[in-house]
Amino acid sequence: MLPLGPNPIIHYVLSHLSSNGFLDVIIIVGYLKDQLMGYLGDGSRFGVRITYVVEPEGVAFGTAGSLKLAAHLLDETFLVVQSDTISEISLTEMAHFHSDRGGEVSIALTEVEDPSLYGVAVLGKREEIVKFLEKPAPGTALSNLASTGFYILEPDVVDYIEDEKWDFARDLFPYLMRVGEHLFGFASKSFWVDVGELKGYLKGTGWVLGKLDQDAPIDARALDNSKPRVFVRGNIRMGQRVQISGPSWFDNDAKIEDDVKIQPGTVLEEDSQIRSGTCLDQTVTFRHTEIGSNCSVKSTIIGERAIVGDNVTIDRAIIGQGCTLGDRAKILPGSRLWPNTRVEADATVDGIMAVPRDKSFYFDTRLGQYSGILASSIGEFLEALKIVPLESLEYHIGRRDLEKWTKDVLGSIQLADNIRTLRRSQSKGEELRHQLIDFVIEWAETVSSPQEPSNQQKRPTRLLTTM
Repeated sequence: MLPLGPNPIIHYVLSHLSSNGFLDVIIIVGYLKDQLMGYLGDGSRFGVRITYVVEPEGVAFGTAGSLKLAAHLLDETFLVVQSDTISEISLTEMAHFHSDRGGEVSIALTEVEDPSLYGVAVLGKREEIVKFLEKPAPGTALSNLASTGFYILEPDVVDYIEDEKWDFARDLFPYLMRVGEHLFGFASKSFWVDVGELKGYLKGTGWVLGKLDQDAPIDARALDNSKPRVFVRGNIRMGQRVQISGPSWFDNDAKIEDDVKIQPGTVLEEDSQIRSGTCLDQTVTFRHTEIGSNCSVKSTIIGERAIVGDNVTIDRAIIGQGCTLGDRAKILPGSRLWPNTRVEADATVDGIMAVPRDKSFYFDTRLGQYSGILASSIGEFLEALKIVPLESLEYHIGRRDLEKWTKDVLGSIQLADNIRTLRRSQSKGEELRHQLIDFVIEWAETVSSPQEPSNQQKRPTRLLTTM
């Protein structure tokens, strides 16, 4: 449901399925299921028929493991789609490819610059996959063909899934290859982007904005006759000497004061306020945000109800909902501010995450004995895990403090579950330290991405459609 220009991401995913002739869609929902189901309904306005399968609460399903929930509906060849990808890949051609090859699985592939971020396939004769590696170390990949998250599977593949936590790339595909099943790679040069991280989200936004000339909402209008065009919806208030370059999108009640400069790829969601002299470049502001005077904001997402002071500089960052940035603050590239974080005037932020100071984690060695180490960001938390005395880690694991903090403050049920599993394994000493660090690094990679206004960790919704 994260907005991508005028519509949520799921709008473009379903439109792509419909235009390729995939009309019967099964959606496996969990997090925010009511919001998603309320928006999509029966799917008729997208030209599809939707059946919902709901994940039970309290169970962590992997991308492949969740197929077990829909197994009773999967009695013919089907397509799996991750809901956080935007693409022009021809799924019709992919279906013909799968039928011609006669394998159990076909995976849509695309060339990428950095294979270490994706599941990577090596192809042999007739495009059969001879090796599949999940996120190979930088510089070690034998191919630059990455999985796009589009998979065509035969129904009996579901029977191979042994655990509800199984992932497609990490578990299912390597297992199928080990037991002798045939997997094929459908390589495509068509547009594709994973919008689950900042760069991809902004690229996806640019793709949507570039198509507004042909696919603008019926209640939208062009701001003027310049090209690329700027489209608006509802009442927009604009001051004098404003410079705007398209493609861009402004929603209802956005207010732009005097001498503001807006560069291509910018989105102002409902009730965004941009004060005088500020420059926005390829920036997305969610609803009810306020950006002060004479700010410079580049390649950034600013969450709902965030307030940015005057003379603030932000570059390639994600600002969570409800954050407050003081005057003259500097947010450096790669920074991620956790929701409701306050940044003081003249402060500089350079880190993956930050949490409010009053919610920092204080490492004790025993009750009432502060170690002198605290964590207010994911970066600080990782560094603390490396140096804090082992007795402190064992103390907090035993008291379940780390589980509670990661769940209540970081909002990650997944990380809390992993720490709980580690506690139950009764790991001690350096083994405990190394496993904790591995869990946090893995989680930090997943949350270094644009987040919907929320305090909960989420997984992409899975869409299944029969052929």
